[in-house]
Order: sequence, then C-alpha cells, then structure tokens
Amino acid sequence: NTQQIMVALIHAARSRIVLTTPYFMPDASFLLAMQMAAERGVAVDLIVSDRSNKPIVQLAQESNYEDLLDAGVRIHRYYGNFLHAKHATIDADVALIGSSNLDNRSFALNNEVSVLVYDRAVVAELAAIQARYFAAGHRVGAAQWRKRGIVRKALQNIARLTDTLI
Repeated sequence: NTQQIMVALIHAARSRIVLTTPYFMPDASFLLAMQMAAERGVAVDLIVSDRSNKPIVQLAQESNYEDLLDAGVRIHRYYGNFLHAKHATIDADVALIGSSNLDNRSFALNNEVSVLVYDRAVVAELAAIQARYFAAGHRVGAAQWRKRGIVRKALQNIARLTDTLI
C-alpha cells in the first residue's frame, strides 16, 4: 500500500525528501522513518496548510511536530488557500502523486490511488511547485514551537488520541 511504499522510499532517500499533504497523521513507522532520514543527514521537508479545514485533525497532526523538529525535519505551513495537494519527491529521482493523505485513514481505510514516477523531469516540475509552497508559507521553528502554551499542547495530545476516529 501507499504507506509501505512511502516508508521504503523514505528509508532509501539519499539527499532530499519533500512531503506535501493536507492531513498528516501517519503511524509510528512512518514518523520514525522521517526522523531517521533527517538524523542521517537527508533534508526532510513537510509541507502542510497553515490552517486546516478540520481543526481537530490539525491539532492531532501538530502533536507530532515537536519530535519531528527535534530530529531535524523542517515543517512548512503554507499560507495560501487550503492546501489539498498530495505528493512527495524523493531525491531528484522519484515522485509520488495521488489522492492519499499521509494519515492512517488514507493508508488503511480509503480506496486511494497514487502513481509512482521515476522521471527526473517530473520530479523537477514537482520540485518547482514545492518551491512555490515554501515561498508562500513559513517554516516552523523548533524553539518557537516548544514555547506554545500548555493548553495548546494538551489539546494537541487529546486530539492525537482520536486520530483513528477522524
């Protein structure tokens, strides 16, 4: 399934990973793969919307940010309209484009479709789109993220408990 393919691609990455998704609530193996990639020196970027159309989902996904930031993953919050794009690039070689969010619902319950592309030209075009998302957003800083209020942290952790229900 898409989750297994993405985890394998993340583990195989040599230099760069860019993940773009509106909903980010993957399982522990996916999160660990991202952390391990960043810790071994791969540039790992996650692009999400600054504001979700589902506030509980946003809180749940934010509950993962601190561990990812501590590992060196760069999180970018896109300011434009709600970002509904779902794609990934791995190094300059591989792109994954489809309907799957990076969450357990898409990975296990929904009937999602993704295409795996091994084409440097397609990856370059997708990287240009990702660059526009970077320019139209802001990067979440680890130090600033740790300063968020205790109420926000509590809400994020409570929302995380509901991730299989959302």
